[in-house]
Amino acid sequence: MQYQTNSAAFELPPQLKDKTMHMFVLNENGPSEFSLVISHADVPADETLADFGDRLLKEMGRALPRFQLRGMKDSQVGGSPAIELAYSWRKDGNFMHQRQAVVLVQGAEPGSRQAMLVAATCLSPFNEEWNAAFDNILASMTLRHPLDAAAAAAKRKAPVATQPYTFALSARRRSLHVFANQGDACRRTDAREVELDTWAFFDAAGNRLQPYFTAPNSYDPGLRNTGMYQLAADPDPDAGSLLDNLHLAAIYDPPLDVPGLPHLAAVRSFLEQQAG
Repeated sequence: MQYQTNSAAFELPPQLKDKTMHMFVLNENGPSEFSLVISHADVPADETLADFGDRLLKEMGRALPRFQLRGMKDSQVGGSPAIELAYSWRKDGNFMHQRQAVVLVQGAEPGSRQAMLVAATCLSPFNEEWNAAFDNILASMTLRHPLDAAAAAAKRKAPVATQPYTFALSARRRSLHVFANQGDACRRTDAREVELDTWAFFDAAGNRLQPYFTAPNSYDPGLRNTGMYQLAADPDPDAGSLLDNLHLAAIYDPPLDVPGLPHLAAVRSFLEQQAG
């Protein structure tokens, strides 16, 4: 197989595996305030992008001391579906901070696939400058061997909720909340904000729920009565699911009365299990 690099091309023996890594740093010597590494990992034929992301999180959780996932969202790299992660871990007494984008690309062998991992690391929490630098790198990136879009994206059937959980996503606060049931969700969200469409509701499978008021909000200065509403399945078949909107959640408070959902990655995994 002829192997291509930026500086040369040569015949690569088939038994050798490509473990190419590109590294970009600010300093010639010593630790760099910001660095960028691009690497690749093999992906089994039956593994989706979401599956690879879940596996990567588990591996980092085992390998990195004090690993903490700070955020996870759907994204794009070079027009292909991608996952972005933000996390930190402890190294030599200090916390390291990393943002990483993962996208599936064609492998060297016909029909094979690889994950391309683009990781930016900071010695301190990402500031505006380094967040912008990483965002600009991803926005400018093109893929030489992208997967077909249909093959890169996981195909999901319309899921059926098997749990009473209800998710509420606040557009104003960019926060995701999980309630034990629909009644609890209605009682613990502000009806006035709901009337202004600043909340989006979803059932346990991630299907959109539509609020409808049984008692209207009163804006009379002398009354100020809060309205009452209930939730029902959204009649719009094209209403976006929670999986489609999970990247909008920047804040997540683990619910005390809903076990097994300690962070956003667990919510994503739970929703994908429901969909499957």
